[in-house]
Amino acid sequence: MNPTMNNWTSAWRNADAEVFKNLYSENALIFPPNKTTIQGNENILDFMKGGLGKVDVIFQPKEQIVKAEMAFEYGDFRDQEINSNKILGTGKYSVTWILEDQVWKILCHTWEMPSKT
Repeated sequence: MNPTMNNWTSAWRNADAEVFKNLYSENALIFPPNKTTIQGNENILDFMKGGLGKVDVIFQPKEQIVKAEMAFEYGDFRDQEINSNKILGTGKYSVTWILEDQVWKILCHTWEMPSKT
């Protein structure tokens, strides 16, 4: 089975901190816009947990390339209100995945600041 950002969206929406943290490799990197690079799934959770459950983040991949134990994906995303589905912003993202013990984990994740709609 190929990796999917649907699991990220589900953990984010449900504010499931432990599941969200474990979507990232232990030594994962994120490159948030206009912020310092953050390494490690514990630090990533600390950085992101304030947004958990606040909005839906919907990913629409444009391409995914899977080679053995690595995968790369990029595409568009949108932030939307959970109850009304009103779109709050749109942007672009990229994710590099690594297969660890038969589980796809995010190794590197970057995104641009959403354009407000």
